[in-house]
Amino acid sequence: TKQFTPDLCSRVTFVNFTVTPSSLQNQCMNALLKSERPDIDKKRADMLKLQGEFKVKIRELEDGLLHALSHVQGSILEDVAVIATLEKIKKESKEIQEQVDKTDDIMREIDQSSMLYEQPGQTA
Repeated sequence: TKQFTPDLCSRVTFVNFTVTPSSLQNQCMNALLKSERPDIDKKRADMLKLQGEFKVKIRELEDGLLHALSHVQGSILEDVAVIATLEKIKKESKEIQEQVDKTDDIMREIDQSSMLYEQPGQTA
């Protein structure tokens, strides 16, 4: 690896474009899966999108909680708005976690189905 000056490092972002055998294998397997079983590929893409949306929702809930806590008037236990916000966030986070668990189960099923294409992906 080459050493760069601290001045240069503070001004640029280095990107590693290294290609590994496992990344090539995954790309081949995904291309094969897309052509052979587009239904599984679409379902996988949808689940990945949902998981990303869940992460965004959780982040929004965390931000809402931090906002509510930072604007407390007096004692936290006596602030009705904060208590209501906490209850709402608790309920919503529980619902999101249940959905995340469902998508995780579906992703495991998809991974099992896509394992059938792992050997051809290794060969390619």
